[in-house]
Amino acid sequence: MPVTFFTPGNFPPTTGAIVYDTRLAEALRALGASVDLKSVLGRHPEPDEAALQNAAAIAAALPAGRVLIDGFCLYAFAEQATHLTSAIGMLHHPMSQEPQLPEAERARFLAAERALLPCLAHLLVPSEAVRRQLVDAVGLDAAQITVLAPGIPETPRSAGSGGPGRHLLSVASLIPRKGHDTVLRALQSLPDLDWRFTICGDASIDPEHAAVLRRLAEGPGLAGRVTFVGPRTPEQMEALWQSADVFISASIFEGYGMAVAEAVRHGLPLALAREAAAPEVIPAAASAIVEPGDHVQLAKALRRIIYDADVHAALADASWQAGRALPRWEDQAQAFLKHFPG
Repeated sequence: MPVTFFTPGNFPPTTGAIVYDTRLAEALRALGASVDLKSVLGRHPEPDEAALQNAAAIAAALPAGRVLIDGFCLYAFAEQATHLTSAIGMLHHPMSQEPQLPEAERARFLAAERALLPCLAHLLVPSEAVRRQLVDAVGLDAAQITVLAPGIPETPRSAGSGGPGRHLLSVASLIPRKGHDTVLRALQSLPDLDWRFTICGDASIDPEHAAVLRRLAEGPGLAGRVTFVGPRTPEQMEALWQSADVFISASIFEGYGMAVAEAVRHGLPLALAREAAAPEVIPAAASAIVEPGDHVQLAKALRRIIYDADVHAALADASWQAGRALPRWEDQAQAFLKHFPG
């Protein structure tokens, strides 16, 4: 049976949602499935008129076979519920639960979720945490929802920078909820330690916030030690992972936490805010965990990981062991075909 993925056309290819859709499609093709990726044009997830018109045209003439619609463009289909009873939604996280959105926007997203999601044939989500949000906050039936976590490619263990200092790495778009400002403020209080910090993330989504972060990185204790890099090719990204000594995320909200999972797969010690990934993604023995937005506690955690070689080694070993249990994309493609046989 053919499979058609509809994805948000305005999202960069390195966005976590697009990576999920693309990698799952590639894995399904490797198993012999016929898969077509198509963009829903216009602005998402807050749809503009172009997005609404494109969604209406798609809903009126759905292709044959399995139809999957990425959750970030589902909101453009809110008025098309009667046409989508055979479609599957791939909801990375409900926008109504985004903690930094204005209340009025969250209410609009929640109304769209409650109008459309119960009408879909099924929902795929990346974690148990998202399934609970959809049941508790949106009011969906748990039986309508299947957890299909992102796959993580097999990789060699990170070799590290080789010293003498530590190379710290964050991988996330430069938007407020990713907490880069919290990390920078934490590092600002560690001028006596030998470290350098790379932030790998798209700056085009929120240019104003990206500019704020760059100004902060030029301040005392940080100037000359922080590097911003934009989206990387897979080969460039792997080079970053291999050169890193510590992974940091102070994100305050994630549906799954793909970057954290990749860091675990590479065997990196983790310094994380509690909400930086779904609970099942964060290995406790490999992580220093602090409350979201608490740069003081994050600084204390980073000081131990950077300064104490034994702590660093123990966290790295635990991370590497935990990474062996993470699913691969081929595993998740097989799970998809088992749940939705042709």
